[in-house]
Amino acid sequence: MASDFPEGADATRDGLELPIAPVDRIARLDIDDRYRVSMDARVALAAVLEAYADRVAAAAAVLARHAARRTVKAEDVETYYELQRYF
Repeated sequence: MASDFPEGADATRDGLELPIAPVDRIARLDIDDRYRVSMDARVALAAVLEAYADRVAAAAAVLARHAARRTVKAEDVETYYELQRYF
């Protein structure tokens, strides 16, 4: 259920930055064609993905700032994954 994920529990389509169609395609990648993905599930997944991306971007920005840069680079994101348990 969407309520199992705090980020997706109260999500509305209007409050999202991510478009729903690409999220729908991601959701269907490993789902058998016999199953459908409800709009609530798509919105909840988009909310969870947005929240995760926000956390990663914020941490990568901290790492870029620590390196005395104003540009977030791929290495900042990779470093975040190595240091994730500390954030």
